[in-house]
Formats: sequence, C-alpha cells, structure tokens
Amino acid sequence: MITFLWRSDCHLADLPPQSRTDNWANTILGKLIEMGGIARSVNAHAVLDGGDFFHVKSPVRNTHELVQRAAGVHATYPCPTFATIGNHDLKYGNQEYLHESPLEVLFSTGVFGRLYDDFEVYFGSSQKNSPEVGAYPYDRAGEGWVNGRNPFPRKLEPIVRVVGIQYHGNRYDLNRFTTLVKGEEDFLVAVVHCCASPEGGTLFEKEDVLRYADLANMAPDVWLFAHYHIDQGIQKVGDKVFVNVGSVSRGALVQDNLERIPCCVSINFTKEGVTTTQHPLTVKPSEEVFDLVGRARAEGREMAIESFVESLKETLMGERTTTAAEEVGEMKDIPDEVRERTIFYLEQAGV
Repeated sequence: MITFLWRSDCHLADLPPQSRTDNWANTILGKLIEMGGIARSVNAHAVLDGGDFFHVKSPVRNTHELVQRAAGVHATYPCPTFATIGNHDLKYGNQEYLHESPLEVLFSTGVFGRLYDDFEVYFGSSQKNSPEVGAYPYDRAGEGWVNGRNPFPRKLEPIVRVVGIQYHGNRYDLNRFTTLVKGEEDFLVAVVHCCASPEGGTLFEKEDVLRYADLANMAPDVWLFAHYHIDQGIQKVGDKVFVNVGSVSRGALVQDNLERIPCCVSINFTKEGVTTTQHPLTVKPSEEVFDLVGRARAEGREMAIESFVESLKETLMGERTTTAAEEVGEMKDIPDEVRERTIFYLEQAGV
C-alpha cells in the first residue's frame, strides 16, 4: 500500500488576518506539527501540499524567522513533502517571481519537493526507471532524490504517479488538464490549485470553476483540489475520486469558516483501489480566535446601508415637495459619512 497525506491552503504568515485575534503564525505552525503527527500515524510515504502555503504575496513581508520555523517543522516529518504553487505563494500571483518567494527557499533547500510543470513524482516499482532511480520518488525534471537521499528502503507497489497543476490565472488553460496522459502507473494523481465543484461555472463571475463530470473523462484517477476554501467533501464520479475539502486555515470571518472544522486527508492506494480518510484538525472555539464583535459591527453597518438604500428608492420614486438631498439629510438611522456622501452625489446630480 502507498499512502499520502493531503493538505491545502495553509496560508502561513507572520501577522493574522483582520478577522483573527490569535497568534496566526503559532496557530498555523501548530496545525503543521499536528499534520506531521498524522502523517506518522498513517505511515504516509509523502505529504502532498496543494499550494498557498504562504499567505502574503510580497516576499519582503515574510520574515526569515517564519521561513525558518516552517522548515524546522518539516524537518521532523517522517516523509518528504511535495508542493505545487498557489496564487498567494507568488508576488502578483505570477510564477515569473517564484525565484523571489519564500516558497522557493523551501524548494531550493529540499524542504519541499517541486510539483508543477514538468516536476512530477513516481512511487512504486517501475520497469522503465533506471536502476539508480529504482522504485522510489524521483523528480522527473532532474532534481533527483528527495533531499539528496533515497527516502524509502524498499520497493513499493502499486505504482502511483503524482503531477501538479499550479495556479495560472483566473481563466484556466484546459490544455494543462487534457494533455495529462496515463503511462505505466496504476494510479495517476493530479494536485491542482484551481477552483472545482460538482456543478462548475464561475466564481463571483471572475474565475473559472471546473466541473467534476468534465474532469472525470480525463486521465487522472484522483483529483486533489486546492484554492477554493469551502469544504466540498470527497466524491466519486464514475471511478474517479475528487478530494476537495477546503483550506486547513480559517482566515475569513464568514459562516463557513466559523462552523467549519478544517481537515487533512490520508489517501491509500492498493491494487484493489483508492480509499480516503478525513482527519479533523484541532481548532479553538470561534469566539476565542475570531473578532465576533467586529463582525457584529460590520453586519450592523451593512443592515443600515441596506435600509437606507430601500428608503432612498422610496423617496426617489414617490411624489415629494423637497429635494432628495434634503430628505436624505433628515434620515437619522444611517452613518453620518454615508449620509453626507449620498447628499453630495444627489446635489451633484441635481436630484
């Protein structure tokens, strides 16, 4: 049996998101340590990371200490880690700047193995591999053994090949998906930093969302999706497995993040097929880590604005003896800044 541990969207950073009140770096590093323990408990042969390991795109806003702590945690892992590239891992979300990024430090020092473009990894016995490569993970793009060593002392079966499709913009290049071809391996695994769902479509009318049914006709046997933080679970479409359990971090103050328990997933490959197990991660209660008071304030402002807009519609559509600007000035249940800016616009429009 060959076993992987899957995780995605760690979003490690020195400072917390606006909605969080805890020490974000300690929280995420704690989850990384916990996942290392899970990898050991399931006898994982590798940890697969779906990208957005770092959160802040600007390289200079990630401290050396943060990168060092991340490297130190992974030095305790019982197996190698292979990662693809997310949009947050890159300045401007552009792969041209990979060489400047903290992620490249982890790649170039061997903390992470590369999993994108021509960098792919084989696990298992392979007649086509040379004796030097043997039956073990090998970077087909030329980097050789993981961390310069052979991480597995015995041959493995079945044969599993892992490829990566990194973030490459809001409009996805389908050629990256359709040109994947299965070879001698028993199972082909695709690690993808793109949005996908059972229904497909677009996200906020800005970014493609791949549809499972379309991907089920392509070569990979297992699809591991990152980028879209919502937990959509694990599904089978035909004989293809889709793992799309969302981010291991909870940064945004939305209902999904308040209620969601992040997880990682162990994936087992045998000659008989693929099995998966979700492993919930330890999280503190929402009231201990989220700024719920700030959320209540924001919701109150949103409700006030919605009420104001409805009142304004009635004012503009009805018969009146005063100007719209004057009537808005009499509204007391909206923030002063909103009222004053609205009056300005109405006066400019002569309404």
